[in-house]
Amino acid sequence: MATKHGEKRNIDDNERISKRNTEKSSKLYFIVKVNKKSIEKLLRTNSQIISKLEVLITGQKNLKTRLSGIEKKLNDDNKNNNTIDPEYIKEFVKKVLKILFENFIYPSQDKYRLATEKYLKDENPEFIRQFKKNQWIIFFEKKIAPTLVQQHRSIRGTFTSRVKNVMYSVFEATGHKLPSINTQVSPSKIQEWKSKPEVKRCYNNLFKKVKDGQPTTYMSLIIDKLQKENKNPSKTQIAYAISICETYLNPNNQNIQMSESIMKSKIINNLQKLENRDKFTHSDDDSHDGNDVDNGGDGAADDGAGAADNGVTNDGRSNDSAANDSAANNGAANDSIADDDILSSDSYNTEEEGQYVNSLLENYGLYRK
Repeated sequence: MATKHGEKRNIDDNERISKRNTEKSSKLYFIVKVNKKSIEKLLRTNSQIISKLEVLITGQKNLKTRLSGIEKKLNDDNKNNNTIDPEYIKEFVKKVLKILFENFIYPSQDKYRLATEKYLKDENPEFIRQFKKNQWIIFFEKKIAPTLVQQHRSIRGTFTSRVKNVMYSVFEATGHKLPSINTQVSPSKIQEWKSKPEVKRCYNNLFKKVKDGQPTTYMSLIIDKLQKENKNPSKTQIAYAISICETYLNPNNQNIQMSESIMKSKIINNLQKLENRDKFTHSDDDSHDGNDVDNGGDGAADDGAGAADNGVTNDGRSNDSAANDSAANNGAANDSIADDDILSSDSYNTEEEGQYVNSLLENYGLYRK
């Protein structure tokens, strides 16, 4: 009995152990099953994260490529700007200036750029071809325009001074010496100077013949001398020179300075007379109150060109204040002025005089186109 009881007890113990093991196995299976689902969920989440990261990485690579392209373009632009020889720019600016001043006394900003473009397209197309349109405009405005504008104003100021010097010397050589005048004095002092008989006489004689029976006028003498010194000035420059002399001597001006707003119209009128071979007289458009102010912005730039040591203008000066391009003035008609022409053969009666004028026109290329 004891043995049977012991065996039964062993069986019960085994059953309990087996049951506990089964329970443990069930719990373990459940735990493993739950953990497997969690792991699968985590893996899916990780996969999604990885996909998003791949998109971000691809976008970053594309952005890096674009930035590299922009950086290369900027470097190329800087390289172009920095490697263009400044001396070359100086050289072609001089040539552009020559062309400009022969045709435009007061060029617009567009004229500066277009003249530069035309010169480069004709002489060095490879230079301008390296730029796209916007790049060229930026380069021109930054590297070329400031020098071009400043030097053109300087050239105009120097030419203005030279015309006045020649005018003084011509009148002195013909026995009509102009008195000196400080260009910086008040309008009342200038008016007092212009009221002097010597100044009025020079103004009245400007388009008259120097001697009876000879075709040469005072203005043609001035142009002749300018022609010798400036190597064939253009028609536009001759028209400007005539305008300077008229405006400077006109007794009805309140000053002796040149205004772009006034000079432009006078240059056009005189240029038309040269083209059409019309008579040169002191016309009605010389009448003006002298109160115009130059709004062209050129005055300050011209002040330094050909400036006299104290602003005094006289017959012996080597330089004159180029501030004469900065402020306003114009003049009024004078009824006592003769209507002799400096260039038109219609003004002269003899065949010899007509031949002289025709030769003058031919020298200056002043025939109609």
